[in-house]
Amino acid sequence: MSAVTTERLPARVGDTFTKRLRLSEAEIRAFARSVDDLNPLHHDAAFAVAAGYPGLIASGTHVGSVMMAMTATHYSAPLADGTRRSSLGLGFHITFHGGVVADEDMDLDWTVAEVVRKDSLHGWITRLDGEARSARGVLLSARGKILLRLGDELVAARRAR
Repeated sequence: MSAVTTERLPARVGDTFTKRLRLSEAEIRAFARSVDDLNPLHHDAAFAVAAGYPGLIASGTHVGSVMMAMTATHYSAPLADGTRRSSLGLGFHITFHGGVVADEDMDLDWTVAEVVRKDSLHGWITRLDGEARSARGVLLSARGKILLRLGDELVAARRAR
C-alpha cells in the first residue's frame, strides 16, 4: 500500500500539458531571420523541396524554443488554490527526429517524470519528458530540468540572496 501525500507541490509526477502548433511559412522565415539562421531550408521552399523535404522546414531552434517556453508559461500560472509558482529552466536536451514542415499540425507535450525537493534552492528540481508529433510521427523528443518554487519559496529565495 502506498502512502498518500498531502504535501503541496508545484507539480506531480505524471502531470501533462500540451499545445497544438502550426507554423506558417511566414512564421518559419521570420523566426529563422530573428536568430540569424540563414539556412535556405528555412527561407526558400523550392530549395527545401529540391533537398528532399515536402516544403519549407522550421529551424530546430524554433520548435525547441516553443517547447522550452511552454514550461515557463505553464509553471508561471498559479495552482488551483491561487498559490503563485515560478519556474527557471536549468537545462534541456532536444533530439530531432524529422523536419517540421510549414502548415503542418503538431502536438507538443510535456510529462512530469520526477519532482525532488531541493532545500538549498528553496524549491523542487523537476524533470520533464517532452515530444512534438505530427501525423508523420515523432519530430522531436526532449528532456528538461527546471527549478519550481511556490509562493513562500519565492520570498525565501529573495531573502537568501
